[in-house]
Amino acid sequence: MLTNLMLLAALLTIPAPALPQAPRQLHAATTDAPPIPADRAADSYAIYAMLLPGASADLIAHAGSMHWVLADTTVNITDMDPAVPPNGLLKAPNTDRQGFEEALGDFEARKYQRYQLQAGEGRLPSTPPLADSEEVNDIRHAASGSNGIVFFSAVYFNRSRTAALVYVNDWCANLCAAGQWVYLEKHGHDWVRRSGIVHGGG
Repeated sequence: MLTNLMLLAALLTIPAPALPQAPRQLHAATTDAPPIPADRAADSYAIYAMLLPGASADLIAHAGSMHWVLADTTVNITDMDPAVPPNGLLKAPNTDRQGFEEALGDFEARKYQRYQLQAGEGRLPSTPPLADSEEVNDIRHAASGSNGIVFFSAVYFNRSRTAALVYVNDWCANLCAAGQWVYLEKHGHDWVRRSGIVHGGG
């Protein structure tokens, strides 16, 4: 009897396996979220498009074999888990410290905002499809290893819109990734990722 009790006690001390992190809340205010402001939309959508799984800038292993959806509302700082600000993970580059600091200031001013994403011409590509909070919840609870969800924050810019910070979380049930901040700079007409390289197993 004593041996059985000791075995049970030992089993109870084994930690549960870690699960992939995803935003804490799933857009409780989805229906109230406004679209991205018009003066920010073009650059925001260009950045989102380049960071989607399967895009040329994406480095997630086996991204092509996953069935991805994109959460149709951006996450804010309270949705992130852990809720770490950009400068908690990234350092200002020597090449444009002012741009980084201004984008960080934009984050501080807008970190509680959520925006409704839109597909179509000049917005997002048709794949991955947009998913509302109910669809996102269904996918997370099903925990299928072939399904993934992309969560974006708003994009935070410097004053001249040549530097940007964005949070991205490529979630999938087989521990393929975790959320992180990405810093980008605009060279000519194109956005270039300078930090926050997305990588994972899966």
